[in-house]
Amino acid sequence: MKTDGQQGIILNIVVGIVGAFLAGFLIGGGSINEQVTIESFLYSLLGAVVLLAIVNLIRRGTVR
Repeated sequence: MKTDGQQGIILNIVVGIVGAFLAGFLIGGGSINEQVTIESFLYSLLGAVVLLAIVNLIRRGTVR
């Protein structure tokens, strides 16, 4: 999302992990001890991207 210059890589990693956890928890059924599948991976990936976009929108005013 080209936010390394504004936010730094550490914030991007933290926001990505939080987004992946939230999406996996909310969409994936709410259990941490589930087997990792392609479906749960895609939910986590989607959650990370969405949360990064939201943070980018809040910090810059536009999504790139």
